Amino acid sequence: MVEKVNNLQNKLAKESIFIALMILMKKKSFNEISITEITKKAGVSRMAYYRNYTFKEDIITNYLDDLFAKYFNTILSYEKHDKYRDTCLYFAYFRKHHELILNLIHCKLTNLILDRYDKYLHSIFQNILTERSYSPEIDKYVITYIAGGLYKILIEWVRSGMKESDEEMAKIICNLVIES
Repeated sequence: MVEKVNNLQNKLAKESIFIALMILMKKKSFNEISITEITKKAGVSRMAYYRNYTFKEDIITNYLDDLFAKYFNTILSYEKHDKYRDTCLYFAYFRKHHELILNLIHCKLTNLILDRYDKYLHSIFQNILTERSYSPEIDKYVITYIAGGLYKILIEWVRSGMKESDEEMAKIICNLVIES
């Protein structure tokens, strides 16, 4: 029971810290934000911060890890892979988190998204691209190519106001991937 309470408190502290950082990133550059400002805005102690994070970037990368893990698990929950559906889900996930991406663009930290792509998209695309007959040596380049394109398209889509629907974006991506 004590462990359950501690886990809940830790989860709440992490969520509060993330929200505080997002609020501060709208007003200041990332490098100008101090740990003290984050903890004060979050209403948590510095100890709670350091229990969960070493660097400020960890706040964002942990959040992105959770986001990608949920996306990956959603895709894996389907028996059959469908590129269009999976791509729609991708844009839907990021649409829900567009404030995060806008903050990362504003603070010139979009590379943190690309770093997470390296961690997660390889696994995701290995499952999606199973019908292709690439060798593992070539497969890594195909996945890197697609991941780089998805990253750049995501940033541009968010930067330009996400005017296109998730479905329109999925069509664009599926047409590009099928043609390449």
